[in-house]
Amino acid sequence: MNPIQTQDKVIKGTMVLDLAKTIKGFKDKPWDKFLSEEAKLLVSQKILPSNWYPVEPVLSCLWAVYKLIGNENPALAKEWGKINGRRVFETIYKNLIVPMDSEGTLKKLEIIAKGAFIKGLKMESVQIGDKHFKTKIYDDNPNTEPAYYFIQGWIEVLLEITGGKNIKVEIIEKHWKGAEATGFDISWE
Repeated sequence: MNPIQTQDKVIKGTMVLDLAKTIKGFKDKPWDKFLSEEAKLLVSQKILPSNWYPVEPVLSCLWAVYKLIGNENPALAKEWGKINGRRVFETIYKNLIVPMDSEGTLKKLEIIAKGAFIKGLKMESVQIGDKHFKTKIYDDNPNTEPAYYFIQGWIEVLLEITGGKNIKVEIIEKHWKGAEATGFDISWE
């Protein structure tokens, strides 16, 4: 599967809000050193949840937060993804949750992520056993690395919300290290 070019992607405002709020809230950080001009413009405007925004300035914001707040720590980015995911999935995207059905929720995630989160996303999930999935996201941009730790947190919190226990979401392939896609091995009890 060919990855879609990053510049062809747009991301929903609901996914941008927390980044913009974080940048605006930590006024003591040297954001100017890390944000692109487009990202500075993005953060300066009111982010509307229903609008679509170009991915590149959002990635600049994500990298800045990852560096200045998260100290480039994947575990912190994953935790932030869990916090953001809980807020987004329990309020805005409640229709994604299939109560007490983690498998059904993961199947819906693939469909909803492509149309409601990131237009242009190339993602495929395969159920390889009871409570065991493998998911691949095709991406041509090595600068999206921190987004995948964030997504890892989203998946974990979705499984928690739907009753999953002993959750493991491992990144087993990394496109930023040369793999054709970023792969997740997802299992739970």
